[in-house]
Amino acid sequence: MPFLSLANLPNLKFLLADENKIVMEHNSFHTSIPKFQLNIISLSECITDKGLSLQPPKFLYYQYDLRYVDLSHNNFSGTVPLWLLENNTKLEELFLLGNSFIGPLLLPQLPNLNMSVIDISNNKLQGQIPTNICSTFPNLEWLFISKNAFKGNIPPCLSGMNILLILDLSGNHLSGRVPEELIKRSSLDILRLSNNNLSGKIVPMMFNTSKLSNLYLDDNNFAGEIPDIDVSAIDFSHSSLEDIDFSNNSFNGKLPRWIGNLSHLKRLALSNNHFEGSIPMELCNLYELEFLELSENNLSGSIPSCFNPPYLRHVHV
Repeated sequence: MPFLSLANLPNLKFLLADENKIVMEHNSFHTSIPKFQLNIISLSECITDKGLSLQPPKFLYYQYDLRYVDLSHNNFSGTVPLWLLENNTKLEELFLLGNSFIGPLLLPQLPNLNMSVIDISNNKLQGQIPTNICSTFPNLEWLFISKNAFKGNIPPCLSGMNILLILDLSGNHLSGRVPEELIKRSSLDILRLSNNNLSGKIVPMMFNTSKLSNLYLDDNNFAGEIPDIDVSAIDFSHSSLEDIDFSNNSFNGKLPRWIGNLSHLKRLALSNNHFEGSIPMELCNLYELEFLELSENNLSGSIPSCFNPPYLRHVHV
């Protein structure tokens, strides 16, 4: 069924066409202007002829009232369509993941106050994460740009985004340090920075007032000791951390005893580092722990006899 057959439906608002086959169309549609103005289009996981690289449908050039766009898991190529963002100032959710978009990510100069979700992960985007991403989309709640080829530093402005809940920058070539404020004072619930070239040290003060529940720093270049502290000096009672993954880095020294004060922790992964010494008794305080991964380190001694969390399912040593 050619898209041309829909062009004369002036009241069309929703177009859901997921999991179909996309074929090259007659040029007449590419030059025609449809009578409809869509609010929602979902055109994900469509099959294309083998080896055929496509551009997003041309009729989208004439849409100015879109709120939801899902073009994910197709074989769309070229650059991320800047015109789609500039034309649709009411756009709220944009899904372009799993395509073959290339080049730098260009963003509109004017802010979009409605955009809450952007997912452009698993493409071939390069260059730096645009520094204007925060001012262009100040009300973002979810931002996924994993599995691309972005390099450079994490934009510091991300620490000040007041309602950002999920940030996934994993699987890129990012370097430098993680802004401390990004962990300590932001509104983030999930922060995934895995599989980059990030470095620096981890200090416990990052976690005492954190709203984070999930923190993934695995497969980076973090090094040095994670310092221990007098737990009476810092209040961890407000920490929401449930999942920590620091595996596949170069941390050394002893396992910090203050981790035992993260009372809601369910998963702790510290494998493939250079930790040494014994497993601290304070881990016995992790009543809700379900998963403990300490393998590929230089730990010695015995497992504390008090260590018997009731929900524990996996222990890897």
